Amino acid sequence: MFNDSTIAALRRDFPYLAQCTYLDSGATGLAAPGTGAAAARFYDEMQSRGFDGRPEWMAMRTRVEGELAALLGVSPDWLDFGSGSTDVLNRAMQAVPVAAGDRVVLAADEFPSVLAVAQGLDARGAVLDLIDIPDERDRTARLIAALPGARYVAVSHVHWETGTRVDLAALSTACRTAGVVLVVDGVHAVGAVPVDAALADLYVTSFFKWTMAGFGLGLSVTSPLLRAQMAPQQRGYANLAPSKLLQPSHVNYPGLAALEAALKYLTGLGWEAIFERVALLQRTLADQLRAAGFEVVTPRDAAAGLVAVKVLDPERWAADLAKRGIKLSARGALLRIAPHIYNTQADLDACCAALIAIAGNQP
Repeated sequence: MFNDSTIAALRRDFPYLAQCTYLDSGATGLAAPGTGAAAARFYDEMQSRGFDGRPEWMAMRTRVEGELAALLGVSPDWLDFGSGSTDVLNRAMQAVPVAAGDRVVLAADEFPSVLAVAQGLDARGAVLDLIDIPDERDRTARLIAALPGARYVAVSHVHWETGTRVDLAALSTACRTAGVVLVVDGVHAVGAVPVDAALADLYVTSFFKWTMAGFGLGLSVTSPLLRAQMAPQQRGYANLAPSKLLQPSHVNYPGLAALEAALKYLTGLGWEAIFERVALLQRTLADQLRAAGFEVVTPRDAAAGLVAVKVLDPERWAADLAKRGIKLSARGALLRIAPHIYNTQADLDACCAALIAIAGNQP
């Protein structure tokens, strides 16, 4: 667990924290120290060595794949890179087999990218089954109940609006029992909570939120069983037929350099300590807000790093909070607050006080 001196030292790595109370890591995490310098070094190497630097690029890729595989509990050969989670999700789902009438289960309030990709399956003859989730505590159970007769289920590991974390182990067991392919978007989970990506047939993520590595890089994690069934539709020199790899050309090497720097920074802090810290901040903030009379929709026992609060006109609330130096996001009918390892109890107190003050001014 982080102590006070560790947190104080950590905050010095992020100068923006001196300007505001930043509680928006669910939108974009502050980039980890060294990420920009690592990308710049890659470009400097290209300037000075050109293609002669390729052995170092490839060695870096191998190192990063090893670190990610260990973090996600899979083998490196499960991994394919792309430009972001939406990109790799599209590549993967374009490659999976679809027959007329195949049923695809997902929540009606899924993340727009997941819904859009599922609609691509619909265009190939699949039938979408959109499940209403009236109570966040039942999100996992509602999806499991809809599995009989389905071919695929697509779900966010942590819901983008409500912050609800599905029980991935329970859902995985139910999918395997029913013979359903499990597709998971993990962008709000990876880096915030422990992830066992092997529970899914396909698990996708990006690295600009909790892993603090900036934009331009996504990752798909594909089980060998699902990969064997794939027919990649985006082909290039890196995955000429009959290859089952989803990545058709070069990876974003500057993005890999930034990601390697971020992983080094976070690994140095300790993943277990990071997960404990994020959980503590989330739980503490949620309890403070409940005690102050706010409606927190994120379930106590199914949370990750997000705290979602129901208010009228959340965009106005977010704007009012920004004027007070509190940075967070409005999502649908909710305010979404996302503390990360660089936040403190003082940040949570400032957020609560500002929310209470704004509530007192509401008509």
